[in-house]
Amino acid sequence: MMTWNYRVFREANGDHIIREVFYAEDSSVVGCTENAVEPFGESLDELAKDIEWFKEALELPVLTLADIPRPSRKGQKRNRSKNVSRKQLVAELTKPPKSERSRRSANKCVLVASGRGK
Repeated sequence: MMTWNYRVFREANGDHIIREVFYAEDSSVVGCTENAVEPFGESLDELAKDIEWFKEALELPVLTLADIPRPSRKGQKRNRSKNVSRKQLVAELTKPPKSERSRRSANKCVLVASGRGK
């Protein structure tokens, strides 16, 4: 299960901001929000709790964007081999369930076979 918390970041210009940081099950950092976040709550109690979490971020080591792993897209191409046209999609969605198609196919074979016998 992925978890998250607030962390303080030192920006390239020296400013400090807070971002949400996301962690894998092994507690390794997997990403963060692109922009700074601000406290939020639908009630005063929720806002107070969010501010407490911001304060907890001040007790953790300060991060920079260099500490966040970047996904590697180099050499990766999107696999489009399974793309289908709208016409193919509609045809597939309107097909009867496989078990019913098998039954219908079997019935057609029987009808054709019995027709030949007459």
